[in-house]
Amino acid sequence: MTAAMPDETGVTAVSGLRILVVEDTLLVAEVICAQLEGAGSIVIGPAARLPQALALARAEELDGAVLDVNLNGTMSFPLAALLEERQVPFIFLTGYDNGSVVPPEYRHVPRIAKPWHYATFLATVAACFRRAG
Repeated sequence: MTAAMPDETGVTAVSGLRILVVEDTLLVAEVICAQLEGAGSIVIGPAARLPQALALARAEELDGAVLDVNLNGTMSFPLAALLEERQVPFIFLTGYDNGSVVPPEYRHVPRIAKPWHYATFLATVAACFRRAG
């Protein structure tokens, strides 16, 4: 994918955003990265495991993050805590249909179910990761 996908206003709102992708399934990670890069975002990662994701979240300048909830049996909530501490917005992109797997402190975080619709995904990314100013 080479062309940017415009948001609902017709402006590509995710272009230039530095977005951490955390997903343990290679094919899914490739799709997420391709969709974000196709819209002009700069992808950091993808990270498939929590230690790698934590290292990237500590080291990189980020505008947002897309997190799978379950990383090969390890929940991504320690990463969510680090991102909140750094004031980096994030969304969950998960196969869990039921939001009860998400701890109460993260239930306000936008959650997109797998499989997702491309336009919905980009609109959510644009709304959540918009740069201040």
